[in-house]
Amino acid sequence: MDGLISWVKGIVCYSILTAVFMEVLPEKFRKYIRLYMGLLFLLLFLSPVVKLFHLEDMMEDFFYKENLKIELEDKSFELELKEADAVEALKEEYTGRLKEELEVFLGERGYVLSEIAMDWTEDTEAENFGEVTAVTLLVKPVQGREKGEINIDRVQVEVFAGQEDSMQEKALKNELVSFYNVDEANINVSIQGGGK
Repeated sequence: MDGLISWVKGIVCYSILTAVFMEVLPEKFRKYIRLYMGLLFLLLFLSPVVKLFHLEDMMEDFFYKENLKIELEDKSFELELKEADAVEALKEEYTGRLKEELEVFLGERGYVLSEIAMDWTEDTEAENFGEVTAVTLLVKPVQGREKGEINIDRVQVEVFAGQEDSMQEKALKNELVSFYNVDEANINVSIQGGGK
C-alpha cells in the first residue's frame, strides 16, 4: 500500500511541476518540455511495473548504453571536423608548395609571378591525385637590376581569347606544358609590360 501511495504522490508532484514549467517557460520551448516531460511521465507511470519485474538494472543498462552511443557519435563528429580542418591545411600547404615551385621555375626564366590561379586534383582516390590540371598566370619580366633591386614595369598587357599570344608567352606556355605535363589549353599566360 505504501508503494501505491508513493506512486500517486510522484504523479501528483510531476503534474504540478509540469504545469509550473509550462507557465514559466517561453512558448518556443514548450514543445520540447512537453516531449521531455511526457517521457518522464511514461517512466513514472511504468515504475511499479518496472519494480514488479525487477527491470531497473536492465533499464539502467539500456540508458547507459544509449548515452555512450550518443557520446561516441559526438566524439566521432568532432574528430571528422578536426580531420577536415587538417586536410584543408594540408591542401593549402600543397598549393603553397606548388606556387613556390612555379616561382622558382619562372625566376630561372627571368619572370616574376604577379597572379596565379591553379587547379589540381584534390580527390585522394583518383589516380592522378596531386597533379596540376590547369594554371592561369600573370607574370612580369625581370628588367634591369641595380643594387639587388628588381625594377618592374607596371603596364599590364593581358591576352584575351581570340588574340594571338606573344612569342614569349608561347615559349613560357610550352615550357609550362612540359613542366606540369598539362594540356596546353589549360594553361593561360599573360606577361605584364610587354612580351612581344
